[in-house]
Amino acid sequence: MLAASRRHSSSGTTKCSNISPPIRRTKKTTPLRTTMKASFPSPSININKFNRNWIIIIPLLCIAFLNIRNLHFVRKISANYVRRATLPTAAVALRKADVIPSSLCLTVNECDRARLQIGLEHFEIGNFSEYGCFRKGTVAYWGQPVTSLHVEKMYTRALYDENSSRIHCNHKRPQNTSLSPGIAWLMSFPNSGTSYTGALVRTSSSTATATNYGAANTFNHKSKALFDWSTVGPFMTDPKASLNGKLDIPKNGTYVLTKTHCGGYCFGCHPKNYVLLQTEFRDDCLTGNFIDEFGGKQKAMYDATIVDKAVHLVRDPFDNVVSRFHLKRNQKQGNATWLKAYPNSVEGFRNFCAYVNTRLHPAEEKFPVVGERSNANVLVKYRETIPCYSDFVRYVLWHNNAIDTIDELSLEHLTLYYEDFASNHKETTEKLLEFLGLTHESDGDEFHGSERYYRDYFTSAEIEAVQELLRDIASNENWNLLRHYFN
Repeated sequence: MLAASRRHSSSGTTKCSNISPPIRRTKKTTPLRTTMKASFPSPSININKFNRNWIIIIPLLCIAFLNIRNLHFVRKISANYVRRATLPTAAVALRKADVIPSSLCLTVNECDRARLQIGLEHFEIGNFSEYGCFRKGTVAYWGQPVTSLHVEKMYTRALYDENSSRIHCNHKRPQNTSLSPGIAWLMSFPNSGTSYTGALVRTSSSTATATNYGAANTFNHKSKALFDWSTVGPFMTDPKASLNGKLDIPKNGTYVLTKTHCGGYCFGCHPKNYVLLQTEFRDDCLTGNFIDEFGGKQKAMYDATIVDKAVHLVRDPFDNVVSRFHLKRNQKQGNATWLKAYPNSVEGFRNFCAYVNTRLHPAEEKFPVVGERSNANVLVKYRETIPCYSDFVRYVLWHNNAIDTIDELSLEHLTLYYEDFASNHKETTEKLLEFLGLTHESDGDEFHGSERYYRDYFTSAEIEAVQELLRDIASNENWNLLRHYFN
């Protein structure tokens, strides 16, 4: 967790590449014109000695440059661990530079509670040169931010006055809030049935669900935190229905199903964005976004101790990968040329994968994912035999990290197969609600998720290759879940 406010500028990295395969790719080359000014040594310099020195120095500089350039890309992953041959602290800091620390006070009420906890009796609110919650001597201050820019400054820079210090808020569950429900993560690789599962809980139990991604779930153009003591998340999935009383907030002894996709799921992105340390993945599970009171989109991370349980949702890997292609098509609505080139068909999917399969060969060779059993770089080994092979790699690495994160946090967990909603709808729904401690008030709708299976998009040889790939890099616990699809 991030224990203190950040003292450096916000410069977060982008986690997902926006894949927009061009229809025609023409390479425009421009002659390189370099103008070099002649520089003559003074007569006092020994020219022969000068040239000899640079003959030695220039190659050394080139070698040093190449080594520095490649340091960031050297990672090796096996079924149970990731080994990075670089300085991980700097890399992790760079990935999280734009995330609001979980210890930052975001509201005046939070600041008021925090200053009382540390024994500061005097509290002033106003427009100061500093923003947010801080102290100077024995006086606590709340510098009222007026714009989203002020909010960003509040958590990305140090205080101007050396005699001032930031007051930190504790977003852990207060001891006197025993009436609050617990949090049960809904951990899912995207397009695994996340939206359907959340909607099922709301309709069948008439209770609210939550999400890490409050920016996509607003009421009056603002996100609504589930708990007033954790304004950094989670957030209400349907804040309007929850605030209007149409959905009840689960009571003490029950659990709020909370959506998180964690990290490492980006489609068609550089390997450095999905080959994650388990600790990076865990922090991504705790990270989300919200719309602040000024309409600005902020990223935030909440405390891991407020998470009690996890529902691990798993979908057939072939259906999952093809569904992600469908999501891409939905994102391209309005682009008739793109949609024509990649139609909603087997041919369209395979044409799209043919493009994706050729995008990042150099990066995949510098940034290998090494199989535990084959000891080979699977990003190279399967690129000619599996359509969209890198998405299958992302899929299995994601589930590896999900299982390890559940174990690390000692979360009570329930594994659900998305397909069970179709084959055993009532029994699966009851199992989920019982795990959350919720009452099954209505039978709800029958299964309205996707019952289309996409294994026919792949040849029998490709299916066998996918099975071999998954077995090569899946942890033993993960393979015990995924072999279900190959029996």
